[in-house]
Amino acid sequence: MKLEKILQKNFSKKNKIIPSKFHYDLQGSGYFEKITKTKEYYITRIEKKILKKIANEINLIFGNNLTFVEFGSGSSEKIRILLNDQVKFYVPLDISFDFINQSSKKLFKSFSKLKILPTYCDYTKYIKLPKNISKAKIGFFLGSSIGNFYNKEERKFLKNAKKTLGKNSFLFVGVDLIKNIKILKKAYDDKGNFTAKFNLNLINVINKKVRTRLKVKDFKYIATFNKKKSSMENFIVSKKKQIFFINMKKFYLKKNEKIQTEISKKFTISKFIKLAKSSGWHVQKYWKDTKKYYAVFLLQS
Repeated sequence: MKLEKILQKNFSKKNKIIPSKFHYDLQGSGYFEKITKTKEYYITRIEKKILKKIANEINLIFGNNLTFVEFGSGSSEKIRILLNDQVKFYVPLDISFDFINQSSKKLFKSFSKLKILPTYCDYTKYIKLPKNISKAKIGFFLGSSIGNFYNKEERKFLKNAKKTLGKNSFLFVGVDLIKNIKILKKAYDDKGNFTAKFNLNLINVINKKVRTRLKVKDFKYIATFNKKKSSMENFIVSKKKQIFFINMKKFYLKKNEKIQTEISKKFTISKFIKLAKSSGWHVQKYWKDTKKYYAVFLLQS
């Protein structure tokens, strides 16, 4: 569904939501890369350490002539840790056309023998992968993105990923674990305000895609923890009453009205295993850091 239709549907409701996948235009992707380098945002730092452990084992787990398929590939920085001579094809899937091409060109400079097939798509749905890739497909869904789905859509994604990868495939999933709320709040509201800029950039995305005339300065960013859902929730808040149009239809925002821009669910090990099994996957193994902040799961179809 296009952004225009999604906004018309969601902005007609009391609780307004912009799906987080629309964050990632070229500018938004750039802001996110800056977030991952902040001191407060532990996820990328810990996940990379775990991936280095996995890199030492990957040749023992899998054979040769592999195809890596990364869902929401972004900068493709993490996949570099895992690439070796066993991997012949890399298929990055991402919603940002400009960013996926930019990162693929950068990756090719370091891995010139690797056949890179960037695919611009909504990777949350079933994707028909490029032809002439190897049968042994290993999927990756990293960065705790599994926690970003609304309305239990994470189960649907895992089922679609299974269908995309096909029979006898594998999927690595990065999962953020439940921890101290203070640590979470700092991670989602950094001192450099990159998370705020990342979320407020959605106004620029809407203006570009839907031709509205909203102004970033008329909104502010807030992050809260939802104990009931074990999730961090991000919002942009209207600083004043606003009127705007989407496809000739009038919409209103009250002063201090919130628009949810992201949800980041946190899991226990057992909760994620239950989710994976209910989606048709078998949990083969998982790795976690010493503080038990984060885990990477290996699923088998």
